[in-house]
Amino acid sequence: MIVVIILISITTFILLLIADFKMGQISHNKTGNPINIVKTHGQYELFSEGLTLFESFFQDITDAKVRVDISFFIIDQDELGRNFLDLLKKKAQEGVAVRLLGDRLGCYQINKQIRNELKEAGVHFAFAEKPGFPLFFYHLNRRNHRKITVIDGKVAYIGGFNVGSNYTGHNPKFGDWRDYHLRYTGEVVEKLHAVFIKDWEESTGEKLTVINTNHSEGKKVCVVATDGIGVTEEFKRMIHSASKEIIIGTPYFIPTPELLQSLKNALKNGIELHILVPMKSDHPFVKEAGIVFLNELYQRGAQIKFFDAGFYHSKVFIVDGEFADIGTANFDRRSFFLNKEVNTYVYDKTFIAAVREDYFQDMKDAILFDESWLKNRSLSTKINEKIAATLRPLL
Repeated sequence: MIVVIILISITTFILLLIADFKMGQISHNKTGNPINIVKTHGQYELFSEGLTLFESFFQDITDAKVRVDISFFIIDQDELGRNFLDLLKKKAQEGVAVRLLGDRLGCYQINKQIRNELKEAGVHFAFAEKPGFPLFFYHLNRRNHRKITVIDGKVAYIGGFNVGSNYTGHNPKFGDWRDYHLRYTGEVVEKLHAVFIKDWEESTGEKLTVINTNHSEGKKVCVVATDGIGVTEEFKRMIHSASKEIIIGTPYFIPTPELLQSLKNALKNGIELHILVPMKSDHPFVKEAGIVFLNELYQRGAQIKFFDAGFYHSKVFIVDGEFADIGTANFDRRSFFLNKEVNTYVYDKTFIAAVREDYFQDMKDAILFDESWLKNRSLSTKINEKIAATLRPLL
């Protein structure tokens, strides 16, 4: 009798979670923010290694004179994370207006003591996407995955890197961390700042203004702010625009049925498809969730490889060497339907050629996804694939 009661209780709890999540999705689709694509211009520089990124990033913050606005998904409390917060405190004490927005779950290590220290130094800190009732389970999964920094209205950073020693290759579990982060100057900085300002207002109620500065025109760029609505349609549009080649780099490959079919159609039409994903996994089940999709595309001619020279966290989508999408969004269900993300579209062929070259350099030494790999994958991987199939909406 006790066993029956326990089973009924567990089943009821799971059903309540599912109902909570489904109701949250319905509500968000009715009231959430649609995808926002803003055309602008700017200059940009790509970083693919954490050490060089943070050297530039910290120097720009050190040089700030007026205002520093930053949001991150994760800020670890290791040496790099502490140095980052110490730098922000120093700038605030110098009289620079400093605001820091951290995702409530991703930045869980920023405890009350740390928040008080930031406040005492003059840093304005807030959590984004705090879970609450009703629909607690759904809101628990709704994360602000954006990484935006705007310094004096002149320089902006966005991309895949968070703040922590993981991202500089100092974690022996992951080794070298491959990611893409962009440093922007020009008019595009104002557009990225507007995304931060909206997130800050939603989290604190405080209305801020964009710093307007004189900018040179620069190269064509689009700022793409997404909130779980219209993302798959935009990816389908990008896939359908291809005539020769599609390049995808992502730490998690969990497409929707519609996106999978679009990629299959592209292969059928003779378009080359290259996909690079990590061999290692930084979250349970995410690698296994993608194997079935990768196999379907492999069987139709896609070139797929596992990056094994560290951890691959880059988010890049290149079409025909003429268009590149780089930012915070992964090729997975969380980025499609749950997370707040920010990406940028760039069109400069010289820049894209350099990114493409870096991508294929990573592909060169990666492990091929083929019949041999599939045949020799472990029993635990096969079991996790079955479990992951039920968890895809959350992955």
